[in-house]
Amino acid sequence: MRAMVVHLSKWCAYSYMFKVFSTLIRGGDLSEQGKTGRRIALLGIFCPLFWYALFTGASKPELVFHASHSSIVFLIGLAIMIASLRKPNK
Repeated sequence: MRAMVVHLSKWCAYSYMFKVFSTLIRGGDLSEQGKTGRRIALLGIFCPLFWYALFTGASKPELVFHASHSSIVFLIGLAIMIASLRKPNK
């Protein structure tokens, strides 16, 4: 069961955001987080909850909720990626 949860957490954008924020709290370098930002942005676009709701004919409020949530995750990933590119490498 634990192995399944660990494997599924790789598909969760929040696990990647937690890694970025914990790296920043520990004083880590943001420039190394470009790949993580890209992964978060891609997970925001390809969020399975949004696509499932879209293809199963969910109600409009539910679809708007999933679309706005996916958009927020995408924008957070994009912001991390841009911030890591702007910061000069040592």
